[in-house]
Parts: sequence; C-alpha cells; structure tokens
Amino acid sequence: MNTRERSEAFTRYVGLELKGRITAHGFTAKTVAESMGRSVAAFNRWLNGKVEIPLSVVCEACELIDIDPREIVERAYDRMAMTLGERDGRTYEEEDVSIALAEARALEKQDANDPTPDYSKFDSKQAEDYGLAAYRGDANIGPDELPHEP
Repeated sequence: MNTRERSEAFTRYVGLELKGRITAHGFTAKTVAESMGRSVAAFNRWLNGKVEIPLSVVCEACELIDIDPREIVERAYDRMAMTLGERDGRTYEEEDVSIALAEARALEKQDANDPTPDYSKFDSKQAEDYGLAAYRGDANIGPDELPHEP
C-alpha cells in the first residue's frame, strides 16, 4: 500500500474515531454539527470517511465535546497501523489486532465512566492532594489567584 492510500485510510479513521467519541460522550452527530454551525449532511460525510475531514473541524468538534484532538489522531493512527501495517511494512497477527481493538473499546468505556475532573472546582486541599502544580495557598499564587513566578 502506498503512502497516499495510507493517508486516505488514516483520514477515514480520524472521522470514525471522532464519530465514536461523539456518541461515547452522549452527543449525536446532528447536535454537534448544529452547534458548530455546520451542515449535518457534510458533517456525517466527514465522520463516515466519505470525504476528508478538515483539521479545523476535528479540533472544533473535539473542543465542543470536551476531548483532546490528539486522542483522536493517535487512536486513528494506531488503528491504521494495526489494520494496514506499520510504515516499514511490519504487520500484526489477526489475534493481536483483535486484542488491541478489544483493549481500545475497554479504554473507551473506562474513559466514559471516569471523566477527567474539573480542576477549577478543586479546593486547596483537593488540588494539593491531586498534585496540581499551583493551587490557592501555594506561595506562587498571586492576589489574582493565578500562578506567578516566585
């Protein structure tokens, strides 16, 4: 498979990964598209890999559903490597691919059940216990409650 074919497959996987995360976070493609001011039909074509999805759309949709776009790109690339092989031509056994995909699904369920905490709502004790670098009461926090150099 040549580089162009791999790139096109990667683009499809980005759309599919984003589609999966949208639903895993309790949204629909329609609500996300409408919130972004995009055509629902065009957004669905991007998500289903029919048309290459622009990076700006990936970023906007990810921020709207509160996930890091790097997660989508990384998972899409991993998925492409598992199904099409690595750049150097190495491939994976079918059993390895099945195990990796099952682990990815398990992680997605775990992510949905254990969302990242909202650090802005932490009190000083929670922030300190969680190991955040700056929290109220820290000597580096100024009167405006923002981190400052000592």
